[in-house]
Amino acid sequence: MHDINKISAILDEIEHELQALEHWGGEKKRPLVQAFLSTAPFCIDTMEFHQWLEYVLVAKMRQMIKEGKPLPSKMLLHTAAQEYWRGNWAKYRKLIGVLRKLDECFK
Repeated sequence: MHDINKISAILDEIEHELQALEHWGGEKKRPLVQAFLSTAPFCIDTMEFHQWLEYVLVAKMRQMIKEGKPLPSKMLLHTAAQEYWRGNWAKYRKLIGVLRKLDECFK
């Protein structure tokens, strides 16, 4: 069973870190509908990784929690973030750490 309160708090941390990095776009910067139709992992061909975190991961997880839907059984986001931000780890270290905490909720 997932700890919904812990996961919700971590989603808030992701939002906070994206805001601190000036990557939280809100509705004004929401990608076009076509960007969400990507079949590539993390919509990497149509969005920046931080956009995927905000508009797909955080939004979808919050909606699933709100609706009481089952959450994923496994997640491994921090390694994708490490690869995406290779060479910029110092800047994104805290966010990557938060993503690692989220991953640990799904082991």
